Amino acid sequence: MKPPVVITPEPPDASSDLGPYHRGGPFALFIAIFCTFSFAATVLLLWRENFRFWAGLGALLFGGAALWAAWCIIERFRHHAALPRSHAVLTGALAFDIHTTCRDVAATVFFDPDDVRPGALTQLYCFVENYASRWRRARFRIGPHPGLGLNEEHCVYLELAAGQAAVYALPLGVVATLGVGEHDLPVTLQVDKPNGTGARLPGSRRHLYDLWTVHFAVPFTVDASLVDKPAPAGVTAGIGRCLSLASVSEPAPRLAALHALVEGNPDQTPASA
Repeated sequence: MKPPVVITPEPPDASSDLGPYHRGGPFALFIAIFCTFSFAATVLLLWRENFRFWAGLGALLFGGAALWAAWCIIERFRHHAALPRSHAVLTGALAFDIHTTCRDVAATVFFDPDDVRPGALTQLYCFVENYASRWRRARFRIGPHPGLGLNEEHCVYLELAAGQAAVYALPLGVVATLGVGEHDLPVTLQVDKPNGTGARLPGSRRHLYDLWTVHFAVPFTVDASLVDKPAPAGVTAGIGRCLSLASVSEPAPRLAALHALVEGNPDQTPASA
């Protein structure tokens, strides 16, 4: 695997982290209730049986855990009113059908075009949006797929500010010897939380699951009968570009930047890696 490339979407998002360090959700509520009852049971039973050392130790452990969980819940409600609203670009303006997140980051990956002839150029688009009030690091492991010139994994780290949406575009050339038919490119997404979990931003779409790792099998079809189309201006195989599409510090998404990226405008889409 090649050394990972750390990318900050352009233009940089100056939004600061907000909200509690810990989420303080239903799990914290369960811990608070469970440890409170465990604290009471430990003290009553062990103290009555004259195991006072163990009663004190159990009270310290369960009592401390109950207080920590209660504080997380209090912090959640203290910061709730001050949170900005997510633009929800991926499921809103772009209308992607996304039902899961990866540690609060919504993502979708696809090729455009997904029907190509041998030797032609296509682009892999990785759309991500951070629904949390604290920054995330989205780690994409792309490939390997020798038919697309990826003889080893291409690893990219995208730095996402709170509420930021971004797209990473990686042009890939289909080798001339790749057989016709349907193919899949393996892509794996994992997300780090370097500065805490934070709270879920208002306006973000409700989801069914929040996963630790998401695996994509990105389909594309090789068809020798297709007419070869010239690559957009400024697009070079293996040179990725990453643009910020939305920020909670801005009143509206930057969809014009996405149009420039798709059209291959070199003046508005700086090269990344």
